[in-house]
Amino acid sequence: MSDFWQDSYQWSHFGFNKAFDSEQVKEINEFLDDNSVAYDKGANPDYKKISTIKHIQFKKIKHLIEPFISKAVGIAERGFGYNVYYPHDDWGLNYNVYDSESNDSYDWHTDYSNRATFDTKLTLLINLSEEPYEGGKFELKTSNQPTSVPEYSNSGSALMFKSHILHRVTPVTSGIRKSLTLFIIGPKFQ
Repeated sequence: MSDFWQDSYQWSHFGFNKAFDSEQVKEINEFLDDNSVAYDKGANPDYKKISTIKHIQFKKIKHLIEPFISKAVGIAERGFGYNVYYPHDDWGLNYNVYDSESNDSYDWHTDYSNRATFDTKLTLLINLSEEPYEGGKFELKTSNQPTSVPEYSNSGSALMFKSHILHRVTPVTSGIRKSLTLFIIGPKFQ
């Protein structure tokens, strides 16, 4: 883990430059390819994503990502002032693969929970792309105009943002874009 970037004028997100080096990214991808399971998109008719999505439990991958997750949870508490839970072993993470062959993207959406006991407070994305890709920009909509976060396009970088903010991934036009997502939850907002 190394450089941390934050746009001090953006209250919406924190970023980590090179949270993982290229060898770690490769090791994480190999592990995810062998140990994650396909997600049934048919379960939600409103799903606006066009990509391959798989799930993996935190306990299976934490040996590769836990020091970084611990740092991110600390920033969620101190940087955002949120009361959050540390991930439990049975929590699921999403492994997303966006392929230019099918022009994969993810339309505008928010990340939320409809649970009575907790809220999704932050979304943590780790860029696991091993090769350069074109398109696939991550954008937040904090005003009338979308704001791209170009630093997140770097392999091994990570981005944590407030889950209630509209966000999207533009179509991938060349190459393959990979990411791992952890939803950071906590007690209901009051």
